[in-house]
Amino acid sequence: MASALTVALLAGCGNTVPVDPFVEPVVIDISLGLSSQEIAEALEGRGIIASKWPFLWKRAWNQDTTLMAGEYIFRQPVKASEAFEMIASGRVRLYRLTIPEGSNRFQITKAVAKSSLVSADEFLDLTIDPLPIRNLFPQAETLEGCLFPETYSLAKTSTARDLVGAMISRFMEALQEARAQRTVEIEDWNALILASMIEEETRGRVERELVSSVFHNRMRRGMLMQCDPTIAYGLILENRYSGRILRSDLSDPHPYNTYIHDGLPPGPISNPSKEALMAAFAPAESDYLYFVAKPGVQVGHVFSKTLGAHNRAVRDLRRYQRSVRQRK
Repeated sequence: MASALTVALLAGCGNTVPVDPFVEPVVIDISLGLSSQEIAEALEGRGIIASKWPFLWKRAWNQDTTLMAGEYIFRQPVKASEAFEMIASGRVRLYRLTIPEGSNRFQITKAVAKSSLVSADEFLDLTIDPLPIRNLFPQAETLEGCLFPETYSLAKTSTARDLVGAMISRFMEALQEARAQRTVEIEDWNALILASMIEEETRGRVERELVSSVFHNRMRRGMLMQCDPTIAYGLILENRYSGRILRSDLSDPHPYNTYIHDGLPPGPISNPSKEALMAAFAPAESDYLYFVAKPGVQVGHVFSKTLGAHNRAVRDLRRYQRSVRQRK
């Protein structure tokens, strides 16, 4: 057993900080299975702690503590006890991955691949399996719609399954918040599909409720949804999307063509924001049945109650588009 003098000396060493400051932060990668001795030597060798012995003494007194694998960033030298606590608590270096609102699972996979944080192939494979949401949405064929768009913080040790789990968890929270604001009768699954359509039709926060009202009004009247983004998504699923919707695409018989099939498409076409979910559950009160993009540099849409008014708005838009092409 160590003498009282030895314990005191080791405790004193534990409070010692290396003299030389860092010119820039030091990153140390503690891989899975690394021994306490190897971790202590790595910390000492990089000048993070003054000596490995106080770290190992701390370890001896905390045998049940797990030292977490991962990347750790030290911006300055620290006491051995501080380094131990940091690694024991798993305060690893985190990387940010931002998923834009309205991204579909294929677009998210591209963002994952670009980040190189987790396996893009594994991520895409996981999005095919709807098992994690089966209890909530037995109709779901994939995880589309439930991969919540947000900025996620990932460690080097994070996996594709970790990311998918975090996205679904955040979606569940957003769905619960949106559902609590419900003002119309609509099933959760249909609200999710509708929210994905709203998100694709407008990213303007003030317009989401109006776009939602148009779709709700059309559903009540038994009108076709006639939502262009659903056509694009159906073509994407069949690897036939050219990047723009052609006139011939309006009569394409795929299941997501809301110009020829009644009601909502079979599933979500993107992963909507909480605001789009809230708009689906709580549309604005309106008599609008149509909308089209405003001409010119104006942001937003022209909403109409009658087909005649809508056709005039469409003509205005096309007239503007022709004038732009002619100027070029």
